[in-house]
Formats: sequence, C-alpha cells, structure tokens
Amino acid sequence: MVRCLFKKSKWLHKYIGLSILLFLMWMSISGVLLNHPALIANISVPPWLMPQRYHIKNWNRSSLVSLVYSQKDSNLVFAGGTQGVWRSMDGGKTFHRYEENFPHSWYYKKTRCLYLQEEVTPYFLLAATDGGLYKNDLASGLWQPLRLSPEREPVRKIIKADTALLVFTESNVYRAGLAATYFKKVHLIKNEPERRVSLVDLFFHLHDGRVWGLAGRLLFDLAGLIIFFLSFSAFYIWYYPQKLRWKGHRRRLVPGQEPTKLFRVLFKYHLKLGIWAAIILLIMGSTAFFMRPPFLAFIADGSIPARWYPGKQALNPWQGKIHNALYDAIDDKIIINASDGNWAGKADFSQPFFHYHLNAPLFVMGATVFDAYGRGGYLIGSFSGIYHLKRATGKAVNMQSGAITKSWSNVRPAEYMVTGYFKTPLGEEFITAHEQGLLALASAKRRGRFQMPAQLLSGGRMPLWNYVFEIHNGRFFKGLIGEWYLLLAPLGALLFVVISLTGIYDWLFLKLPKKNKES
Repeated sequence: MVRCLFKKSKWLHKYIGLSILLFLMWMSISGVLLNHPALIANISVPPWLMPQRYHIKNWNRSSLVSLVYSQKDSNLVFAGGTQGVWRSMDGGKTFHRYEENFPHSWYYKKTRCLYLQEEVTPYFLLAATDGGLYKNDLASGLWQPLRLSPEREPVRKIIKADTALLVFTESNVYRAGLAATYFKKVHLIKNEPERRVSLVDLFFHLHDGRVWGLAGRLLFDLAGLIIFFLSFSAFYIWYYPQKLRWKGHRRRLVPGQEPTKLFRVLFKYHLKLGIWAAIILLIMGSTAFFMRPPFLAFIADGSIPARWYPGKQALNPWQGKIHNALYDAIDDKIIINASDGNWAGKADFSQPFFHYHLNAPLFVMGATVFDAYGRGGYLIGSFSGIYHLKRATGKAVNMQSGAITKSWSNVRPAEYMVTGYFKTPLGEEFITAHEQGLLALASAKRRGRFQMPAQLLSGGRMPLWNYVFEIHNGRFFKGLIGEWYLLLAPLGALLFVVISLTGIYDWLFLKLPKKNKES
C-alpha cells in the first residue's frame, strides 16, 4: 500500500512539476523582486516591451487620476497620475510635463492626488506621490520634497478640513496650516474593543514573509531562490536520463548509479533543499491561492484577533492600511478608508475613530475616489465602479447609469474600474477608468479638451515593479486568454501545493525502513 501510494505520488510530483516549471521559475524570481521595491524603483520598462493593451490610450491605466483647476486663472489646469504631473495653460485642452525637480523614478513619481492652494499667498501645488509629499510654489515651477517623517512614506490623499491641510500616508496623518510650512503628525486613535487583523492582510503578509519583519522577507526570498533551483534541477533530473535513452542507452538510471557528478549533486540537493523549505513553500502556495479573484472572496470579509497574528504587530494600528480619506464638513468629521474597513472620527482628531459602515459598493483593494459630494453625500469610486451615496436616503446611486444599487460584490471588478474623478468649473463631471480611460458623466462633453500629451501617445513607461507585478498576478496574459487569466495564479498555486505535498511524501518514503516500504 505504501509503495503503491509512493508510485502515484512520484508520478504526480514529476509530471505536475514538469508542467509548471516555467511558471514556478518566473514566479520565484518575480516574487523576490516584488519583495524589495526600493531596489528596483529606478528601473522602468519601455513601451516596446509591453503588450499593446498596456500602452496608454485616452488617459487610461491610471495615467490621470487627479485634475484641478485654478480659481484665479481659468486657463491654468494641473493633472496627475501614474506618469507624473502635467500642466495645461489653455484651460485643459493640451498638457505638458510639469516635473522640474520632481522624482525621476517612474515608481516614485506615481501621483495619487493633487491639491492647489490659492486661499493664501504664496499660491502652491501639492502632489501626493508614492515617493512622498512634494510642493511646487508655482512662481518658480520647481518641486521640492516636504519631509513628513524620517522614512519615505507613500502619500494617499491631501484634504482641506476647515483651516487645516491634512496629508494621509498609508500609515499616518499629518496636519499643517493652509500655508503648508510645517506638517506635524496627528495622534490617530483607533477604537477597537479587540484589535483585529483582516484575513486579506494576514494572507499577504504570510505570502511574502513580512509577517516576521525583514528577517521574514529575507527568509522567503531565499525560499524563492530555492524554488528556482528546484525547478531547474527537476528539469535536469528528468532530462538527463531521457537524453541517454535518445542516444541508445537502455540502462535505467537509479539514485546512486548516475554517471555524472552534476546529476548526483542536483538530485541530492533537490531532495535536501526541498524538504528544508517545505513548510515555507506550503505557506507560499496556500496563501497565493486566495490572493486573487475569484477565491479572494473567501477571505475578503474575514479577520482574526491580533493576538493570533503569527508575527510581531506594529505599534501603529494603522500601519500600511490607509487607502483614502474624506472630510465631511456637515458633521465636521473625517472618514478613513483602510484595508480593515472604514473609520470615522472628529476632524480635530480629539476622539478615537470608530468603524463606519458605508452602504455602497467598494472594492476590497480600496477606494480610488473618496470625497464629500452633493448635499452631504459621498462620492465613492473603486474597481467596483463609482457611486453617489446619498445622505437623505442612505442609498447608493450608480453615477454612470443613474440606477439605485441594491446588491454588489466587493471582490468582483466592475466593467468600469474607476481610478479618478474630477469636475470642471462649469460643473461637468468626468471619470477615468483603468481600461477605458477618460469618460464623461451625464451630459458632459469633452469638446476638444483633455488631449493626451505626445509623451503618452508614444506609450509611456512602466516601473519595473509594476511590470513584474502584472506578470506575477497573471493579468499580463489577459490579452491572450481573456478573463481566464484570473485562474492562472490560483491554479498555479494549487498545483504548487500538490507538488510540495507529494515531494514531502516522497522524501518520507525514501527515509522509511526497507521493511515498511514493502508493506
């Protein structure tokens, strides 16, 4: 019975492994790169290395997520997105780069929000980027970084709340006067009877090892390199005997009788490294299965008590969790959209923030549009679409169709995955969608405005980190296999778990006493 199971396990381990060798080799190397974005932040990918669907058209792919008009000069308009910051001097008809002294790194120049301050002099423009907060005094046109903390923090949102400017990074909130001369960290208190960790955060932290800090990341980097070695050695261990047979050798190769030193070394360390890293490989594979739709739905709403978290918790309960924020002037409160839900509290931060339910579709990866809107309502945009949550009725209205939304899924992307929103001085409303780009809402018309700059028409560039990420999650292959790309990562993860388990079983069988093997 044991020997019979071994034969089946060995067959599964061999042929499933061979079938996904290239998949595992790429996933291992890309995983190591994704684990250290700062190391590759200055490397970008030219258009000719990207599939056509990744070339920027009509301001898509988040190349435009924020657009602000000057109240003093009707011809002055600023735009920002993944490709940096742009300025228009003709009312938004044409745009040109506005990046003198701005980050050169395509990874750090990604701009999520622009704020134009024209209430007090001197006027200035703020840019919330993945490389931190930047300020342009407009008179010189030069950007300068505003240091919020000793470490570089990606900035998510800039808000004016009464007479204060609030800057939200992914972990903290900073406050300054309207002149933005000095930002001070706000003591942001979270009211949690029991601190909890979302399953989404837990699975992501387990997958790349960050649950155990830098040591965990480095350990999982090593495991990634081991996966590459196991894949290469598996191919050679299979290929070499085949090569001998093709040349007329009829002798069957068995462990201990291999004719080459390379074969013996690869076989030996394939077994050793495989079993040494087995637990980490199982963690990688099992967590990867749930990290993409459709299986992300199984963990999207789940959480565990923080005391069950296998690593050391950050002292800051907001660490790495903030996606977006808005200011509600009617109630004088702030609402924060975070990876563990929405939180609301007084705008002066004098009281703790409590969980806050928003009755509107909001994709699990966070809000891309999050603002006060209309008569006290909220505008909520994400990869689930864009909605007006009305204060009077508490119902969400689809801004594109005008229909009241009654049911939704927070893990199923909508046809229009919204990345940005803006309104012109005449009240015309526009959104940008990840795939479709700039779209008008209601009766708005472009009328020759918002032409893409020549630099973007030629394709734009993509940070290497994002390029690698697109391949790692399978989205890179959507143009070849359509929506089936969603299954690439979870199916590959499932097969990886199978070959890991069979590899463990095979190793245990080889270590069994001979009499037990014969049973």
